[in-house]
Amino acid sequence: MKPLKVFYDGACVLCYNEINHYKQKDELDLLELIDISAEDFRADYYGLDTEKINLHMHVIDSDGKIFTGIDSFIEIWKRIPPYNRLVPFFKNCLLRTGLDVGYEVFAKYIRPRLPKRDCKKGVCTA
Repeated sequence: MKPLKVFYDGACVLCYNEINHYKQKDELDLLELIDISAEDFRADYYGLDTEKINLHMHVIDSDGKIFTGIDSFIEIWKRIPPYNRLVPFFKNCLLRTGLDVGYEVFAKYIRPRLPKRDCKKGVCTA
């Protein structure tokens, strides 16, 4: 399995905790975590759009292919054995529309209202 760049919002408490949970389970060290809330983060460095990356989860595989939203989670789960069994469920065509709508609601309306981590001088607390 090839490595994956995972772009996540480290200022979002839920996002930070979820992505770090995946990193702890990443026994093959295939996830490279990139915090989009870091002061020095630049989306254009990775060929990404700042507005889009702040709305939807993004990952980039080692071939440079970009995955967003639900597809980004599928790519993460492919690399973490305990989560492999979720992949067929989330790829299911009959369920996919509902999953995509649910993710869109979360990204646009719920995530912006979630608690933020308190970050000062590069040190964050949950």
